[in-house]
Amino acid sequence: MKRSFRIVSCFLVLVLTISLGVGAFAEGHLPSDVKEGKWYTDAVEYVLTNKLMENVSEDKFDPNGELTRATLYQSFYNSEKGSGTLEEALDWCKEVGIYDGEEFNGEEAVSRLEMFEALYKYMKYKDISTLGGSLEYYSDGEKLPETAIPIMKYLLGTGIIKGKDGVLIDADAIAKRSELARIHYDLPKLLTASTSGVVTVVDKYGNITLDLRVQNLLNAGFEFGDNLIVKIGEHEIEAPFVTAYSDVDNGSELVRGPNGTGIRNIIIAINMGNFAETYKVKEGDKVSFELKEKGGYLTEWEIRQLDRSNNREDYASDVIFANFRNVTTGNIAPGVYYRSSSPVNNELGRAAYADALAKEAGIKTVVNLADSKEELESYFEEEDFN
Repeated sequence: MKRSFRIVSCFLVLVLTISLGVGAFAEGHLPSDVKEGKWYTDAVEYVLTNKLMENVSEDKFDPNGELTRATLYQSFYNSEKGSGTLEEALDWCKEVGIYDGEEFNGEEAVSRLEMFEALYKYMKYKDISTLGGSLEYYSDGEKLPETAIPIMKYLLGTGIIKGKDGVLIDADAIAKRSELARIHYDLPKLLTASTSGVVTVVDKYGNITLDLRVQNLLNAGFEFGDNLIVKIGEHEIEAPFVTAYSDVDNGSELVRGPNGTGIRNIIIAINMGNFAETYKVKEGDKVSFELKEKGGYLTEWEIRQLDRSNNREDYASDVIFANFRNVTTGNIAPGVYYRSSSPVNNELGRAAYADALAKEAGIKTVVNLADSKEELESYFEEEDFN
């Protein structure tokens, strides 16, 4: 068969008939340079156990080492076909559309963007759907090439990519071996189809979280806007499949896929109510889903998909942006009681504005809806705390 690519590394030409890497891995024994408790520890063990990647030497994985092009594309082949030669891996990657280059320098380090592009093509090959994410919170999002924007929105939408510290894409940086390992560790969570799960968390509001991922339901053929039947014990509850609590009226049941992000866990709740108490649900209970009506709630769900901006320039004033309101209901006198966005939790970028307005209004006491003193104090430690 005539090849449509050239392998320009002399070293790679010599090793096309052997599997990638030289390090053996004893299952249950971590490489000496991979410590317990790191964000990549389980991922490294996973890719070594499943032979998606190999150690760089007898007992070293080099988690912070540069990711080579050969390792990147070989890993996707190995995940589908098992271990094979680099030549076989490239043939397959080209056949399914993951790699389309003419020259192939396998020893060259790849950028994070090239790693993301390969991941995007692989996930498209696996037919993984997403509502798409936003680049709004990433300080370097505007620096991305135009062709990379839909790729990054797709990956952010699935949740498999979160960016560095949640604020930086860093597309031009050299990808690390540990980053690829983590991608492969998270991918199986998005590839299975399932319509059942187990309650893992019952929160203080009575909302229940399952061990079932949003993407698992999507892969099973369900879509946002479908009406579902939720089966828990003796109960059969009709609820729409939506992305936010506000997608239904107060007092209504919902099956929530948070923000439409595939890797997030399914939540079942009553908007402004207590689902667990109402239906006597506890951790460990089994839950299953059936389709009641395809698209039965779609029109209503689409009406409720209002975009909220966290950019100050999109609002007419600081007061509106910080949602700083004087409450005067009943016998409360003007200028006594206010409500606003949090003056300490800057997750939405409003804390500094709310804090300044509180000082201007002469606020003496703040009731903050944090879950605990420890959580409240954690906001004070953030770099952007005002």
